[in-house]
Amino acid sequence: MSDIARIAGLLAALGTVEETDAESVLVHVGTTRASVRVLELAEDLQVVSVTQLVARAVTNDDRLRDLLEERGTMLSFGSLRRTTPGERHTDVLLSYAFPLGELDDVPLITVLHLVLSGGSALAEDLG
Repeated sequence: MSDIARIAGLLAALGTVEETDAESVLVHVGTTRASVRVLELAEDLQVVSVTQLVARAVTNDDRLRDLLEERGTMLSFGSLRRTTPGERHTDVLLSYAFPLGELDDVPLITVLHLVLSGGSALAEDLG
């Protein structure tokens, strides 16, 4: 079984999974959507990359900037960003990456759950 197929099977416990291609899956968690990919950075070095659309067309104001800065400080290997920081409205993305290594299913789904549920909680706060 490929790494992405294994991850897709695990993600089914967190939300609705759509396979998009051989290298990625799309998962719906709460009101958010996330693309999950496995990237090979070097021989025997695979990284799981998560890009979660947290919010669409939210008001791009000081409150949003401050909230993203505050929440961003809590991310170890991830970042929050506004897609159009100079516009009146913007989308908010959560990007997160971590090495796949030899993670067994329980630690892998735990990390994915922490990342995706954090993005989903932020979406609720922005809603």
